[in-house]
Amino acid sequence: MVKNKALPLIATERLLALVPYISAHQGVSIKELSEIFGVTASQINNDLTTLWMCGLPGYTPLELMDLSFESGYVTIQNAPTLKAPRSLTFEEIISLLFGLDLVRDSVKDNQELQKSIEKLVARLSEKSDIQSRLRASNPVSGVIRAAIEKAIDTKGLLTCEYHSLYSDQYSVRTISPLELRIDGGVEYLFAYCVTSQAFRTFRVDRIGKVENVEKTLDVKAEASYQDEKFLHFTVKIHNRLRAMKERFYIEESIVETGNSLSSYSAQWILRSIIASSGSVEIIEPEEIRLKVVSKAQEIMAQYASNERS
Repeated sequence: MVKNKALPLIATERLLALVPYISAHQGVSIKELSEIFGVTASQINNDLTTLWMCGLPGYTPLELMDLSFESGYVTIQNAPTLKAPRSLTFEEIISLLFGLDLVRDSVKDNQELQKSIEKLVARLSEKSDIQSRLRASNPVSGVIRAAIEKAIDTKGLLTCEYHSLYSDQYSVRTISPLELRIDGGVEYLFAYCVTSQAFRTFRVDRIGKVENVEKTLDVKAEASYQDEKFLHFTVKIHNRLRAMKERFYIEESIVETGNSLSSYSAQWILRSIIASSGSVEIIEPEEIRLKVVSKAQEIMAQYASNERS
């Protein structure tokens, strides 16, 4: 949660901003200043009174700022030190450069805006000695996002290439996108997969080469994961209890008889068991158990081959 700034800090920021603004807008009215800075006219009067008593060391009339505001209109003299707007912090400049980079990618067809952005980036880089080549790369291209959003709006189908982390393979799927969701800072697409004939969740940054299909499919968005074809399996934990409970999402581990779990991906089960390096043993189903044995033998054979060579 972002904490609100303390009132003294807000007042100080406003005072520092008032001087350069008045210097650039001599004769501005107190009413206009109150509207611009979002405070009452009475508060602006108090701020101007405070500034009237500020200046350089010595604090004689020669060093103090010369403010005139009795008539309701403000002029300022003898304020060269604070005449320029306050400097941006390093973090603020970094944020601006990244933000401008994202804006630049979104307005590629507007040459005038592109030139303005380039000039601003160059000035920020020059003033801060920060390289202007900072990039804020978006893991999802605008083309893919536009195709997904169109399919959701029109309830249309989408053909896409998807990289599965479990199987480390690319597959072409036809899906009916239902909803975009954010979980743990990662964006997912909840959809009905026509290829798998089940509901699936896809990481958006692993979707590529999309193409909208004009056909539609009547799928209810409120359908749950219970409609998916889950695979049930049992594992027994031998060691590294805490790490294994986190890997397999086990709340209370049953050591004697094993833990009954489920997943919709046999590849995920296989890879998770192998990655556990003997800390977990799969009891059933026998089919996946045999695949684990076969994969382990294959890995050991590769190690032996490398040692001989």
